[in-house]
Amino acid sequence: MNKNLIQKTKNSVIWDLSGSFLRQFALLFISILLARLLEPEEFGILGMSMVFISISEVFTDVGFTSGLIQQKDTKDIAYSSVFYINLLISVVLSIVIVLTAPLIADFYEAPQVKQILYYLAIIPPIAALGRVQAAILTKQINFKSLTIRDIVATLVGGVLGVGAASLDYGVYSLVIQQIAMVTTGTVMLWLATNWKPKPEFSKNEIKKLFGFSSFVFFDSLLRQVFNKIDTIFIGKMFSPAMLGFYSRAESLKSQVQTYTTNSLRKVIFPVLSQLQDDDEKFKSTYFKAFNIVTGLIVLLIAPIYFLSNFIIIFLLGAKWEPSIIFFQILIFSAITSPQIGMMGKAVLAKGYSKLKFNIGLIQRLLKTTPIVFGLLFGIKEFAIAVVAASTLVFFVYSIVLDKRMQLSFWFQVKNLLIPNLVFFCFLIFSLLFEKNVNQWLITILFLITHVIYIKLIKHESYTFMQAALKKGISILKKKFSK
Repeated sequence: MNKNLIQKTKNSVIWDLSGSFLRQFALLFISILLARLLEPEEFGILGMSMVFISISEVFTDVGFTSGLIQQKDTKDIAYSSVFYINLLISVVLSIVIVLTAPLIADFYEAPQVKQILYYLAIIPPIAALGRVQAAILTKQINFKSLTIRDIVATLVGGVLGVGAASLDYGVYSLVIQQIAMVTTGTVMLWLATNWKPKPEFSKNEIKKLFGFSSFVFFDSLLRQVFNKIDTIFIGKMFSPAMLGFYSRAESLKSQVQTYTTNSLRKVIFPVLSQLQDDDEKFKSTYFKAFNIVTGLIVLLIAPIYFLSNFIIIFLLGAKWEPSIIFFQILIFSAITSPQIGMMGKAVLAKGYSKLKFNIGLIQRLLKTTPIVFGLLFGIKEFAIAVVAASTLVFFVYSIVLDKRMQLSFWFQVKNLLIPNLVFFCFLIFSLLFEKNVNQWLITILFLITHVIYIKLIKHESYTFMQAALKKGISILKKKFSK
């Protein structure tokens, strides 16, 4: 890896990591305010509606922006062509959402969903206007601009959402938040890039992208559909309030992942794409990122698991207590899901979009199994099955990457387990002596023990944290010395 790429990668990771922390902190603070102002049922209603908006986003892009990022030499006319296709498809999707809104509301037996979908239908075209710009910034590994955009969009959406909730807009305050975030994000993308669409279009450029992008599209479509199976299943079989409790737990779990590993996952795709022809550098970069991701995620998962009762009741209020058990179960999927995302990026970086699609088929099949457990036993067992399915996907990916890309299966399994050993020991102790153990004490002891452990074994996550901390202190010193 050349020095310029190394420096750009480091800067991008630091920028995105810092931005993710600020963005997730803002999201958490906003979520706390909204959770205290609104009822669980209202979050459930929005969750039912957002399923179809999320799925429509896949159709808006058709995988072309991933193709633009992966493609080495991209002509300007290709960017314009993708821009117009995305915009056209998004408008069609908005019309489809409006026309099917009554049917969706009938499916859920929730009349309010219809009106909410009418408002949310404007999101796909707004998002489509900024997709190519986001692809360009990602291709350039310019995560500074992307980070600033995310933070500003989050804050604007949050302020408007909380303001609307304070004025008793109910579930519509969540709608306002979603629309404001997407709109602000798109405006920021246009301001961050010099590129603007030109009145030109090329079928040949689209054909070049389509071979790669078609598989990305179908894989993304299946991923979005199956990722929303839990929302569809709970929304249909249980009450909106139960969906609200479950989705709040799922949202908190997702924020935990984003705090530590999302930055590396986003940066790794453009970086590995540039190294796709150098197998040795590709492998070493992948393995280093894998270790850092694994070491960082457990450092956050464990304390939050041990303090989950306090976190949810103290932050969100006693009315959200039913979310605790779901959160404690779902948090374990965060142990493997960051690696799964990174494995998928590695496959795409090599140009194996068809292979990624085939793995995705297995992944989606596994994700249907929790429904059986949910129908037979209940929603708690459904959540446990979700975690089990996610863990199995990790092993499937590890096997495939070993055979097709010579990325050792045993290395990946071993390096998943090693950073988690201390957590597993503390977890067993905590479960055995749950009633007699102070959770704050066990959390502090875990953090001390874990840091000493990863330092002793010279784990790359410790080296990364040390470097990031030094960089942060250096930046602060320069700021205050001026």
